[in-house]
Amino acid sequence: MEILKDRYTITELSERLGVTDHALRYYEKEFCLQVPKDERGRRYYTTDLANTMFQIKNMRDEGLEIKAIKKILQPENVVNEAPPIILDDDSISIVPSLHYDNTNEIRQFFSEFKDQITTSISQEVCTATEHLEKEISKTKLELGACVENSMRRLETKMEKHFEDVDRSISLWREKNKKGLAKRLLSKVFK
Repeated sequence: MEILKDRYTITELSERLGVTDHALRYYEKEFCLQVPKDERGRRYYTTDLANTMFQIKNMRDEGLEIKAIKKILQPENVVNEAPPIILDDDSISIVPSLHYDNTNEIRQFFSEFKDQITTSISQEVCTATEHLEKEISKTKLELGACVENSMRRLETKMEKHFEDVDRSISLWREKNKKGLAKRLLSKVFK
């Protein structure tokens, strides 16, 4: 990439590289790049940082994974190695690089960590299952009551409809009974 300026804003660099602002911030985080900020607190990219972003973007375009790109760029001192993350009971904190000589301590730490995670996940699953069972039961009762009310309304409408039909048939019979008698009499006395 031909660098024409000694300073780029995140928008300028993202347009120049053909990536999103989000992608640049992601690369900053993944590659532990120290991007300076101006007096207003906005990021700006130096020539070196712009070139590094260009290299990363090109390698990503070629299909390389982030881990592979880190391995390529770290020996050149282009990107920094991320400090390890140490987990405790309540929080996550980033601490300076620690070197362990005793693998048993590491194994024990991860074994305890695995047990804590397993217990925590099991408790959350049980809680979620209980909540879902209660919600399903509640919904089932509400649905049953709704269906029952609908059936009652339908029965009431059907009864009214059949009463109206019976009344109409009765009126029609009365009307036609008188007409039948007249017709019979008129045929007999012709």
